[in-house]
Amino acid sequence: MNWKRLGIGIIIIVLLAAGGYWVYTQFLAPPSDNSQNGQTEDQIAAEEVDLNIVSAEGQIVPLSDVLLSFQLGGEIQEILVAEGDEVTAGQPLIQLDTTDQALAVKQAEAAVAQAEANVKSAEAGIQAAQAGLLAAQAELTSAQTQYDQLKAGATPEQIAAAESSVAVAEAGVTQAAGQLGVVVEGANSAVVRAAQARLAAAQAEYDNTLKSNQPVVQNEDADAVAREQAQLAINAAWANLQAAQAALDDVLSGASADERNAASGAVSVAQRQTDAAQANLDLLLAGPREEQLTVALAQVSQAENGVTEAELRVAAAETAVAQAQAAVAEAQAGLAAAQSAVEKQTLKAPFSAVVAAIPVKVGEIASPGIPVLTLADFSEWQIETTDLTELSVVTIGYDQPVEISIDAFPGENLTGRIIDIASVADEVRGDVTYVTTIAFDDDPGLPLRWGMTAFVTVDTEQ
Repeated sequence: MNWKRLGIGIIIIVLLAAGGYWVYTQFLAPPSDNSQNGQTEDQIAAEEVDLNIVSAEGQIVPLSDVLLSFQLGGEIQEILVAEGDEVTAGQPLIQLDTTDQALAVKQAEAAVAQAEANVKSAEAGIQAAQAGLLAAQAELTSAQTQYDQLKAGATPEQIAAAESSVAVAEAGVTQAAGQLGVVVEGANSAVVRAAQARLAAAQAEYDNTLKSNQPVVQNEDADAVAREQAQLAINAAWANLQAAQAALDDVLSGASADERNAASGAVSVAQRQTDAAQANLDLLLAGPREEQLTVALAQVSQAENGVTEAELRVAAAETAVAQAQAAVAEAQAGLAAAQSAVEKQTLKAPFSAVVAAIPVKVGEIASPGIPVLTLADFSEWQIETTDLTELSVVTIGYDQPVEISIDAFPGENLTGRIIDIASVADEVRGDVTYVTTIAFDDDPGLPLRWGMTAFVTVDTEQ
């Protein structure tokens, strides 16, 4: 038997049977009762559905909730709350390890301290530079004044003062020369007589002292103190007599070699002083020479350069201060950032709520932006729809009444109102849907749980 031909024959028979059935149903079968009445099955189904009612599925949600995460990552060091705890705004919830951040704070504090020290050093530098500028300006003023005076020539007052200096110096020469003459020529009769007179007076004083005090000294019965004082008086008179004799001897013997040299040196010094005074007067009377003006002008130019250099040092010091101050601001910003990083290692409650979930444990690594704790406000419950399509959302509006039923509580008929309709769509299993939020009219009085399934019905004509 040829099995291939048998299979082909069976296929042809099946195809012919199917084609015959189709021809029968389309052209030969009698019309149905519904067709005879002029209505299709789709039209009958549409009549059985109330087009004013919009139904949707949803879930129970708290009044508000938030997923909390860390801005920075790190190892979880301590979990400070437990699920179900009520927390207040700002309360710490989870603490990450801050070892690295604390080290960064210390380094930033050291950088700030160094930057502030640099500012003080730079400010000291600018003070020194400003002092140098003042000194350079004073030197320029002095050099300019000297140049101006030299160029203008001597004043009558200066000439008079110079002439007076010459006269005083010449008088000094005359006096020194006279003294030299006395020393060289020896003492004159007047000097001798004066020395002799001093000797005679000393002799008379000694004789009188001896006459009045010797009896006391020789009297052994006299008081010891009186005898001692008498002897001292005799000794003093004798010493005075010896000094007068020595002075007379010096006058009669003439000046020594040292005295002659000293007198001659005094004459030379006086003459040099006279020459200097006369030269100064001659300069004043002759007026400034060209080379003097050149030197004075060069001193002015040098002082001007000194002022310019001092101004540049002041400008550089001011720049250093500005840079140091900018470094302080930068270091302070770094410190603030380091301190902020430490703060960010502690997760805090943004508002008062209840801890709903903590999906992490101590020792785990928290990644930035990954939720580690859920907070919720369970003071009220709401419903958020999950499958309200774009065809239905256009038929409802805010504050419309809603009938509610909850799977977990069959037979409980609740009511509420629409309080929010999402502006942005979500795609759910290929359908474009809009989350709609519904608030209960009254406290349901039921032990609701987050995520329970609810069904809502809206009469669009209400």
